[in-house]
Amino acid sequence: MILSGELSDFSLADVLQLLLQQHKSGVLTLTKQKEKAEIFLSNGNLTGVRVNGETPESKVREMLVASGKVSRQEMQDMEAVARNMNRGLLATLATKGFLDENDGKEWLQIISEDLACELFGWASGRYEFGTGIKGQMPASVQMSLSTEFACMEGMRRIDEWPRLREELPDANAVFRPTGKEHTGDKQGWDFMVLSLVDGKKSLAQISKQVPFGSFRLSECIVNLWHDGIVAPDASERREAETAVAPDPQSEKDQKTALVLGVAVVILLMATAVRLFSFWMLESAGNGTGGETVDYDVAIAHSLARGNMEVFLIDYAARKDKLPADANELIREGDLLPREIGGVGHDRPVYKKIDDKQYELR
Repeated sequence: MILSGELSDFSLADVLQLLLQQHKSGVLTLTKQKEKAEIFLSNGNLTGVRVNGETPESKVREMLVASGKVSRQEMQDMEAVARNMNRGLLATLATKGFLDENDGKEWLQIISEDLACELFGWASGRYEFGTGIKGQMPASVQMSLSTEFACMEGMRRIDEWPRLREELPDANAVFRPTGKEHTGDKQGWDFMVLSLVDGKKSLAQISKQVPFGSFRLSECIVNLWHDGIVAPDASERREAETAVAPDPQSEKDQKTALVLGVAVVILLMATAVRLFSFWMLESAGNGTGGETVDYDVAIAHSLARGNMEVFLIDYAARKDKLPADANELIREGDLLPREIGGVGHDRPVYKKIDDKQYELR
């Protein structure tokens, strides 16, 4: 490593200009929190870029699959062939007829430019430059991009992004063709984007089918919109909003189901406690030949209090209030006298404070 520092002190444009003046070759690594980017340089000019593991080649691969030009299985087969033949994936796809060779080269160049230029938006983070050749991009996917152009384009995007984001704040927005003829370049990026606008796909979905990033896509959509060739699809937006709108009745049903589920659990717990307490009380009364020790009394009293706790919770959940006294639980059929009385009819003392609070000792 021969150069390092903070982007907040020395911007990416400044770093690249310095490396260009020195005709340096190597790898400029940028890091920002969990993000990482690598810019590959030869004599100060850009020859490749990789951002968070994504390369121009991987972007072309994803684009071909998303557009349906190559199935995922076919792409996996082509990747295996490329590895076995020690040849680039795009060259293999071109040989097998899945990709026009000229298109592939053009897409690689534009994707590389977009990946590199979007890095100028990193106002913070760290940069490190090393002259080692380890990690250089394969020759088959290298680009040729002058540092001067990258700096000018990168700074232009910093200035333009606020306007584009204001006009297109939602990546899920849907546009439709208006029917107005496009009289511009039939081979241009605007025309490519127009061919994907159908009133169904969102901007986020279209972004996966074009060989450039979100900035250039936003520019194309705004240009088409201003020319009256496309327009936001209001009906699609309304349908999307309706689809995600909460249903009050559904929410009420969910709450009712939750309350019933809790009640069922409480009842099951109550039944289990009843059966267990019956067994313990009988054991306490019969297992010692009719004689009861203090230890048995303590156990029985504890079980009786446990019964009371469970049934009080159940009662309050069903009636939204507490019983006036323990006898009300018996009258309502929730408890048997034996269930709330320990050995020697030692019953826990229950006192109602209000409809939500009580004392039990």
